[in-house]
Amino acid sequence: MSPPATSQFGTKAIHAGQDPEKWGSNEVIPPISLSTTFKQTHPGVYKAHNYSRISNSSRDVLQELLATLENAKYCHTFGSGLASVMSTINYLKTGDHIICADNVYGGTYEYLTTVSVPQHGLTVDFIDFTNLDNLKTALKSETKMIWFESPSNPLLKLVDISEAVKIAKSYNKDILVVTDNTFMSPYFQNPLSFGVDIML
Repeated sequence: MSPPATSQFGTKAIHAGQDPEKWGSNEVIPPISLSTTFKQTHPGVYKAHNYSRISNSSRDVLQELLATLENAKYCHTFGSGLASVMSTINYLKTGDHIICADNVYGGTYEYLTTVSVPQHGLTVDFIDFTNLDNLKTALKSETKMIWFESPSNPLLKLVDISEAVKIAKSYNKDILVVTDNTFMSPYFQNPLSFGVDIML
């Protein structure tokens, strides 16, 4: 399966975020930033970056490229997949409810059950998203996020992404719909185009 010819995926993949004018020295290949800190214009004032673990020009290129391939407004990269999972779940507050697919990446399941619920006071229901009647039944006033993968890891369960989004948003437009797209990649699937709010 390949994307439509009009998508120009290959062109985007080799050019997005890599404008030679950005570097000031016109390199065609983006330079790799090895700096840990950056010059201040005045005490505490930086031009673009202050500390490499927070941001740097190399990460800017990657984030712009990934956002382009995902048809996203922006992208944030992390040191690991679980770091991105934790950062996303940490949008929520004590008392908030998550509806999560019963077949997700093990790190997601472990974080929810061993940290989010006992340590942060979230509540979680795990459901089979292949039957979206389960989603309709699980929604409640405290639901702030739904989380699923399609295809899932490891059983490759498929979810009707656009229908799941419609159900969640018709219940409460503020529910965050999160999809882990690891198994498909942006070459084959763009969950954001189906109305998903956050894509990992």
